[in-house]
Amino acid sequence: MAGRLLDDMLALIVRRPALLWLAVVANLLGAVIGGIYWYGPMLLRSPWWSWVFIPDCPLAALLGAIVLLLYRSGRAPQWLIALTAFACIKYGTWTILFWLRQWSGAGAAYPVELLLFVTHIGLLAEGVLFSRAIAPARPATGVLVSLFFVASVIVDYGLGFHPPLVSHVSRADAFAAAALLTALLSIALWRATRRPAR
Repeated sequence: MAGRLLDDMLALIVRRPALLWLAVVANLLGAVIGGIYWYGPMLLRSPWWSWVFIPDCPLAALLGAIVLLLYRSGRAPQWLIALTAFACIKYGTWTILFWLRQWSGAGAAYPVELLLFVTHIGLLAEGVLFSRAIAPARPATGVLVSLFFVASVIVDYGLGFHPPLVSHVSRADAFAAAALLTALLSIALWRATRRPAR
């Protein structure tokens, strides 16, 4: 029942031009603003090879815009849908946990933090919708997507390119959430690509 509702919601968004373009523009705004405001300074002082791993949420939002447009035309490849669903769910959830941890220590939330919290609930929801479009695929699809996110954790926390942190979120907290989400979503992706076709 819930799965059918999610399928219908995704179909409604991609079939109605007004909803589709609203979602695409929202994703693109998130990608640009997040990329400049939150990750811009870090990107400027980081080596080029790390750039694909640094702007986590902006990359997820950009992928979301691309998949929405390709999905509408029936040309979204399975690997891209899987990558986007994984990214949106992982980084949406990670950011929600990030701010909840910060507020539990700080005891207060600034308006911009609340805005980031709400927009990342949207990113998570978008990822859940995309996850419904993941079809049975070759094992390599799930493995390669999971390896990308494992590499991201290594680059972020092994090499020090993790997202900017705030006063009550430690590097250990951020790493634990990223590693756990990567493991859980890798298992979920493997199951999604192995399930019988609907």
